[in-house]
Amino acid sequence: MNLKFLFYLFILTNTYCVAQKFNDPTNPYYWKNKAPNKDYWQQDIDYKIFASLDPKEEIISGEEYITYTNNSPDDLTFAFFNLYQNAFNRHSYLTNLQEANHQKVNFGKWESLDKGNEILSIKVDGVELKKEIDGSIMKVWLPRTLHSQQSLTFHVVFKTYYSKGGTTRRRMKSWSYRGIKHFNVAHWYPRLAVYDRKFGWCTDQHLNREFYGDFGNYEVSLTFPSNYIVEATGEIQNEKEVLPDSLRKKLDLSNYWNNKWDDTLRYKNTALGKTTKTWIYKARNVHDFAWIAGPLYRIHDTTQNGVKVVAMVIEPHASGWKNACSYTQKVIQVYSRDFGAYAYPKMVVADCEDGMEYPMLTMDGGADPGYRGLLAHEVGHNWFYGMVNNNETYRAMLDEGFTQFLTSWSLESIDGKNIIGGGSKHNFLTCEPDEQLVRESRVYSSYMVDAMIDEDPSINTHSDGFNGALGQGGGYRHVYSKTATMLYNLQYVLGDSLFSGAMKHYFKKWSFCHPYIEDFRQSIIEYTHSDLNWFFDQWIETSKHVDYKIVSVKATNSPDSFSLKLKRLGSMQMPIDLQITGQSGKTYNFYIPNTWFEKHTNGTTLPRWIGWDNKLKTTYETTIH
Repeated sequence: MNLKFLFYLFILTNTYCVAQKFNDPTNPYYWKNKAPNKDYWQQDIDYKIFASLDPKEEIISGEEYITYTNNSPDDLTFAFFNLYQNAFNRHSYLTNLQEANHQKVNFGKWESLDKGNEILSIKVDGVELKKEIDGSIMKVWLPRTLHSQQSLTFHVVFKTYYSKGGTTRRRMKSWSYRGIKHFNVAHWYPRLAVYDRKFGWCTDQHLNREFYGDFGNYEVSLTFPSNYIVEATGEIQNEKEVLPDSLRKKLDLSNYWNNKWDDTLRYKNTALGKTTKTWIYKARNVHDFAWIAGPLYRIHDTTQNGVKVVAMVIEPHASGWKNACSYTQKVIQVYSRDFGAYAYPKMVVADCEDGMEYPMLTMDGGADPGYRGLLAHEVGHNWFYGMVNNNETYRAMLDEGFTQFLTSWSLESIDGKNIIGGGSKHNFLTCEPDEQLVRESRVYSSYMVDAMIDEDPSINTHSDGFNGALGQGGGYRHVYSKTATMLYNLQYVLGDSLFSGAMKHYFKKWSFCHPYIEDFRQSIIEYTHSDLNWFFDQWIETSKHVDYKIVSVKATNSPDSFSLKLKRLGSMQMPIDLQITGQSGKTYNFYIPNTWFEKHTNGTTLPRWIGWDNKLKTTYETTIH
């Protein structure tokens, strides 16, 4: 890549870039046009990136121009960047964590040399900045104070190195199929850290969990060998140049649907010498940019309700991805209908030997029907992480837990209550070994197994704070299962209609902004006009769980009258829906509220049961008719 030429290109197009800045009053998703409250602010950021891939050496060379607007009330004299790939180096905090957990760590070629994200130059106003790099965080000192409501532009020249460590999961990786390399490319560029209203600069080290970024615009030019097929966040700007009609026809996935799984290649997409192609993308209202590339990708796409869904599949897997676009369209339709409209023009589901989410692009694996849950989950992240963007590293429940809930929700909506395609047949809730229920499998099982042995920690915990463990250990899996269980219980408490309205209100209010847990709580409370702090305190802040027992149901001296006695065995207090079946087979439905709030129900409402924290002495007695 000729970086000098690209610098001149930037100068020539700089007027256009300024005209397209994120804070466009015509942009309906720009935060100033939909701020959740009058005191809210967040920063504006615009990236213009030029990068090329050396597939042999597995190095990305690039430069970026980052225009940063300070909307905070504070004057800034320094800034922080995330250098995520540094986390995998030999001398890193993540390596220390792995060793503390007695995990053997293998290092790739570049990691052993401590090369992840390498900063060759970083300037503002032509002045090279003083910098300090500590693991995955870089601090730079600005040459002038960035006052409130002012902007500046960083010019960064960098290299990013791939490696193949044997024990640590990598979102950014190369993988081979029959010796042919393909690339998953995520967190590959130096990214400005978030400066927000809660923390100021968010400077968490990356310990291979979650991420956080500011919304803005991206204009990205990516150069590859000419036989590489590419997809990325955003909309392609030169499609006819890199994918002319004749090539696109050869690459259409429908050509290969009737092939057997892992069949031999029918189309050899070979490079012509050392020729390259540059793929140009633009994305608006996003907080990250990722891409996938490789010679074996074949393409299928459909458009529905203005959203283009693209399936990127390596040719030998074509037979297992016939319904990828249609199923993804159904997922988008469910989430848009039940939570809030999808705001982006595109969604890519890519065959990547992985499962990870990025704006408009998901990295997936497997085949139908097994991949349905993965597609539903990663696409769902474009709602909670993508459009509603919380500080994942600080509190992962607001993205992972909400998306786990969405996963179960869409699978039930599309395929019904049972898992399609088998899986584990253990069904301890219903004792029906021949069926696997979606909600049990995706949500309840892992939560209840731990809750029954009192190992369900508070989910209001930093993503790196679950007992210093790796993966989903130390209770971290509860940000998925316990949060999703909480949301189903919120639906139970409020009733279907009120719950639906409350969730849509939260999404509408906080989409394209940065909510924290307190913002979610307040959003639900303000919509329902009810005190739900008792609910959120128990589910989010404690390890209490629900456990009630029917002590007795006895006939009284009055006709058609029964004495009911219940006992609370768990610490959590909840309302109760109760169904009693008489000897005649007739069923009777009752509802016992636990506060002054009462949901709409078809059952008979009994006197409320307001308890206290001592579960051993909490009983309830009433007469029912």
